[in-house]
Amino acid sequence: MGRNERLAEKLRIRQLYLLRHQVSVRSELDRFLATLDTAIAGLIVSIAPSEPARQAYRAQRLDKLIAAVADSIKGTYADMQKYHRREMQQLADVEAAYLVKAVNDLFEKAPVTLNLTAADALKLVDTALVAGAPMKDWWAEQSRAMQLKFSHQMRVGFIGGESDTDLVKRVRGTKEMNYTDGIMEVSRRSAKILVRGASSAVVSATRKKAIGDNPDVFDGIQQISVLDGRTSHICMAYAGKVWSLPGYKPEGHSLPYNGGVPRHPNCRSTEIPVLTGESPAEDMDFDTFLKGKSAAQVDELLGKGRADLFGSGRITLSDLVDQQGRPLTLEQLRKIH
Repeated sequence: MGRNERLAEKLRIRQLYLLRHQVSVRSELDRFLATLDTAIAGLIVSIAPSEPARQAYRAQRLDKLIAAVADSIKGTYADMQKYHRREMQQLADVEAAYLVKAVNDLFEKAPVTLNLTAADALKLVDTALVAGAPMKDWWAEQSRAMQLKFSHQMRVGFIGGESDTDLVKRVRGTKEMNYTDGIMEVSRRSAKILVRGASSAVVSATRKKAIGDNPDVFDGIQQISVLDGRTSHICMAYAGKVWSLPGYKPEGHSLPYNGGVPRHPNCRSTEIPVLTGESPAEDMDFDTFLKGKSAAQVDELLGKGRADLFGSGRITLSDLVDQQGRPLTLEQLRKIH
């Protein structure tokens, strides 16, 4: 197995750990949203827009409620953005150290150096693009979207003569629908998509910096896609493709680089550097990748017993790759080599 194949092997495994770290980040953001949920419900009950008998007083209370909740949403999303920015800064630092070690372990004499200061890491985070926009813009957009959804839902409920309890359900959802039919669920899903895109963008930016700082060591970049039942058509097409550096010229194909991963919302693909003078790694689907691993390795990567469930047909390959329920903190990620 050549050096690029061994590096690809390491980074495929690393991608699974990164997916677990995303679960940890989402869990923390869910706590912010749960606190916001409680605060909004409290404001609805305390301001009680449906309580007064006179329509004019009810309208005044409704306006007061919408303004108070808007302030609460703005504050919560500002805190979420700060937390996420700090977490991504630390992720850049962790991944820089990991990549340097992963490459240098392939050589007798370590060829790669990467001086990533805290300021450098923060710049990578602030300039990394998710679907064409920086992360802070997406957080601001999600804050605005939630404010608009809340205002709309309250006015619809108000016009319909709903009680304050009914207004709370418009935010939180109903027990009958397992609380998935309220505006909070939309906010949770939006945050989840941003977490995945941001992690992918920051890891990609960190690896590109390593490539740029070591032009004698790397001469290309390659996309590695997670190939399973949820893989998008675009990532299927880009799987295994290589672009030469500098310039990102397609090698053996005609697909433009177009900024690299993440290529779409919820993108799980990653990019790996191509070592100078070495053949790029061969692309493989996830099932083939797992077949080369021992049972103990599969249990470590995916969770004990999950490979058996997959083999018996009780879960799909997509379920197998999904790391939901197996969070990994940055400190835990830092210790994995």
